[in-house]
Amino acid sequence: MAKKFYAVRQGRVPGVYTTWSDCEKQVKGYGSAIYKSFSTEAEAHAFVEDSGLSLSDFMSAKKSEPKSPQEVKSKSINSRSIGSSSSVQSKVSASIVKPDFTKPDHVVAYIDGSYNKETNTVGAGGVIFLNGNRETFSFSSIDERYTSFWNVAGELLAAMHVMKYAVDNGISKCSLYYDYMGIELWATKGWKRNNALTQEYAAFYDSIKDRVRVHFHKVAAHTGDTYNEMADALAKQGAGI
Repeated sequence: MAKKFYAVRQGRVPGVYTTWSDCEKQVKGYGSAIYKSFSTEAEAHAFVEDSGLSLSDFMSAKKSEPKSPQEVKSKSINSRSIGSSSSVQSKVSASIVKPDFTKPDHVVAYIDGSYNKETNTVGAGGVIFLNGNRETFSFSSIDERYTSFWNVAGELLAAMHVMKYAVDNGISKCSLYYDYMGIELWATKGWKRNNALTQEYAAFYDSIKDRVRVHFHKVAAHTGDTYNEMADALAKQGAGI
């Protein structure tokens, strides 16, 4: 039987899952779920990260909850068909730039999150550059506020760790590199903050944004980017994987 990848664009924890049972946990009973199955992981990630939905298509997809991956009524919209009208898509695409490690008093960090299903542990990790110095961090959490959101919680915890690092060191500028769009879009209200985790993250960002100007940069996951891969390994280390 051909392997399938289940992409959850809108559900309890958006992401790509390799089994229907894991996907089902994110969408069953979630009234506005948007998800679909794919034969390749790349297509699944593209579906999750594509924000190029017109308002009418988005509202149409929200009207009914699909009963199975084959009955999904939402569809992935090719961004070329809507041009540059999607402000979210344009915003994310425009932020993809190479890091400049030479800027003085400017925090540059790569972050990632992970989740260990066996121990129900969330992991957060990352690499921080400041004034020519590099340091890493890796930590875990078994707090129920976070474990129910799996690796997404790890990514948000890592983002908050870096922002706090900038505040604690009196640094007013921070470039944050990540591979999950929610890092930016939950902070800047591009996505709805409709659960305790995203509300906590948004509140934290709101509390520091006047002291630290955060530049958000999305990078492609698992494409050989040295520091993105390092952040991934540190997050897994935190989760005990």
